[in-house]
Amino acid sequence: MTYQNATFFFVSGTGNSFRAASWMATRAKSNGARTQIVPVELAAEAHLERGNTQLVGIYHPAHGLMPPWSMIHFLVFKLPRGQGAHGVVVSTRGGIPIGPVVIPGGSGLSLFFPLLILLLKGYNIRGGIGIDMPCNVLNIHWGVTKSSADRVLRTRTRNHQRLEYAIFSNKRFFSMRNLLWELIWCIPFALYPALPLLYLVVSRVFMAKVMFADTTCKQCGACARHCPRGAIEIKNKKPMRLLWSHRCEACMRCMGFCRHKSVQASHSWAVVTAYLTSWISSDWIAQQLASRIPAMSRIPFPLPTWLTEPLNMLITFAALIVLYYLFYHLLKLNPIKTFFSYTTLTKLYRRRYHEPNTRARDMTHIRNL
Repeated sequence: MTYQNATFFFVSGTGNSFRAASWMATRAKSNGARTQIVPVELAAEAHLERGNTQLVGIYHPAHGLMPPWSMIHFLVFKLPRGQGAHGVVVSTRGGIPIGPVVIPGGSGLSLFFPLLILLLKGYNIRGGIGIDMPCNVLNIHWGVTKSSADRVLRTRTRNHQRLEYAIFSNKRFFSMRNLLWELIWCIPFALYPALPLLYLVVSRVFMAKVMFADTTCKQCGACARHCPRGAIEIKNKKPMRLLWSHRCEACMRCMGFCRHKSVQASHSWAVVTAYLTSWISSDWIAQQLASRIPAMSRIPFPLPTWLTEPLNMLITFAALIVLYYLFYHLLKLNPIKTFFSYTTLTKLYRRRYHEPNTRARDMTHIRNL
């Protein structure tokens, strides 16, 4: 198939999905297509045409077996209708190298949800696949070694090469084994449908609310400049104080690309936060109010489940936001900042992974090939 235009939209933190999009873009360019690699935050500036001479690629990591919030928003509200344009979806997932073996990750709905949206918007679906890239949840584990990353990339790019060949040979590509594997990862959704939404929310109001710059920060501001969501706000110039806002998706770009390894996830504050939010519930608040306001003593306890569950979620999210602002202000005190700097596991991680051939600034603008 000869495409005149090929546009690849991506969401990427440490560069895995960006690199995968670059592989397909290079193939498109070699086949004579006018090619763009576009971060979704700049999607309005992308060049798209109608019909089957336009190829649209969607590249993103799996966040809790779902696409990231920014990709969901783009697919639902910003992606134009296809009107016959061809579409392909690639979801990158965390492959874990153990010796000579690479344990595959899972994409689940991170693969199937974009395929469904493309179909509903009138795209001609040509392929979809989940591929393993080096695992990069840097606020939880240390980064993989370069040799381990290379091993994952060598063994897992073959599936992507098969996809490339099929797309530019006017064929469809769906690996039955790959699809069955991703369907298995969808089983938790059938058992607990709120799981993907819960993870996406938790990643923004919990995982993102333990990030901070420690005492080694050189105040260069690179993390704020390169943040894809503009989520890191500079609140003070001298000394620079950084605030991870509600827009943060825990993509780990700030942590993966910080030259001085100054961006940390405070595990000690995470423990404090988890403890404080564990006993704040709607029942507890209602009981406290009833003990002080006689009129509320007539409220039956415990409250019905259909009411307590959403109330508890709202209370927890509100508490997390309040606690993060407390954390932010506590960090203004140097002794407390030093304490949190040395009571986080990320301080001990010698390696912080980002895709070896990618720079943070490579992902901040549209690349025309």
